[in-house]
Amino acid sequence: VEMLFPLTSPSSTLSDWSIDGIISHVKHFGLKPRDKQKCAKIRAELKQKASEAFKEGKYYVASEMYTGAMAFDPSPDDCATILANRSLSTLRGGNGRAALSDATMCRMARPLWPKACYREGAALMLLKRYERACEAFADGLKLDPTNGDLANALRGSPRSSKECS
Repeated sequence: VEMLFPLTSPSSTLSDWSIDGIISHVKHFGLKPRDKQKCAKIRAELKQKASEAFKEGKYYVASEMYTGAMAFDPSPDDCATILANRSLSTLRGGNGRAALSDATMCRMARPLWPKACYREGAALMLLKRYERACEAFADGLKLDPTNGDLANALRGSPRSSKECS
């Protein structure tokens, strides 16, 4: 809740829009913790279906499956992986804003993961925000100087007014 709270908008169904208010709301309605094994199984099935849909070029379906997987209590690392994959799905589907949103949350969840930087850069490229894309690719290369995908993306990215280093 704390990690995603800054990225949310107030809900009209909650009178106290705060982290404590959300937790209090959940407790008030008696929502119980889920069976972790059952959640893990469902999450894995949804991720597998998402992967299959992606391979078939069904990017919207893949994105929706990844969204479903997020509802089944992923660990922080698994959350970052799901966000990265959903970002790629929405990117391939042509939705740069959604891809960037997921990539940004992915970087927040795993700031030292080069793939998160790559996803952010790719989304920014689609949105024609070349300077920021260049910076994201460069950030990723600082984390993994041997990453060929990031190096190629940085070399191939059009720069705006200033060069990235």
